[in-house]
Amino acid sequence: MIFGERLGKDAYRRIVWGPGRRVLGKFPSTWEMKTMRATGRVMAGLLLSRRQQVKTNLRRAFPDRNDLDVIVDAAFATHFANQYACFTFGKCTIDNWTDYIRFDGIDNLQAAFSLGRGVVLMHPHMGPTQLPLHVLGCIGWPMHQIGGGEITRVELSQTGRWAAQQRTGHERVMPVTIHDGKRFIRPVVRALQSGAVMMTACDGTGGGTEIGRRVPRQVLSQPMLLPTGPIALALMTNAPLLTIHCYLNPDPGCMYVAEIGGPIEFERQQSKEVAIRTGLDASAEFLNRVLGVHPGDWLFWDGFAPGGLIIEETT
Repeated sequence: MIFGERLGKDAYRRIVWGPGRRVLGKFPSTWEMKTMRATGRVMAGLLLSRRQQVKTNLRRAFPDRNDLDVIVDAAFATHFANQYACFTFGKCTIDNWTDYIRFDGIDNLQAAFSLGRGVVLMHPHMGPTQLPLHVLGCIGWPMHQIGGGEITRVELSQTGRWAAQQRTGHERVMPVTIHDGKRFIRPVVRALQSGAVMMTACDGTGGGTEIGRRVPRQVLSQPMLLPTGPIALALMTNAPLLTIHCYLNPDPGCMYVAEIGGPIEFERQQSKEVAIRTGLDASAEFLNRVLGVHPGDWLFWDGFAPGGLIIEETT
């Protein structure tokens, strides 16, 4: 979700990024994330216009569901956990990462990595998006990520820019390499050729302007523009293309589950146009499945509207 600048937001930022961050740093593992999820649920009850916007967009995707209010609460909790996930990066280590997350399908990653061509891991913005990235780096995987750069859709206040700098500083503790998606692709290609595991989004750009070529596909019965980047990158480097998505663990144990799927098959031996088309078909199928099962873990419901992620009809 993207929240505009408003009265009181700067005071909130000063509290959260100042004493709030220091207090949360003293909490036992996972409690900082649990606290921010609880904060999100409180905000879901206070920000009524944004709540209605999210619910309206959910109704567009799930016209027959009767649990949309539950999903809205979960979506707000997910947003706050993701927004302040960087508080976790200094606390989640090789010694306690299993408190935070487990990886289902890690054998899929191991099999793909053993081919020696690097791996492209495409992901939707679900759960704390960078938590799997951080933990895989902690446990020894050569993790890289293609990010959306520094441009944001909202003009930040001075305090907002300060908070963004604080966040960037915390993200630097992750044992990963971040590539700016708006810059040259050559370093990304070289990293894959050297055996990197490259995470890149298959839905939208978190907090920034959309980058790269996008082609419409039906997602939750709506025409949504999907990035061609993950497919094109796997095609260009002959790297396996896998999926990963993160969601709140419904069972006792760790907080989150990151599920790594098997190789995405697309027509690599055909023309580039056919390869991209078949890869996007598979990407849309993946998104329809995981967003249908875990809707409260997706971060982009506020943008799931015509003129946002959905193509606006023209007359």
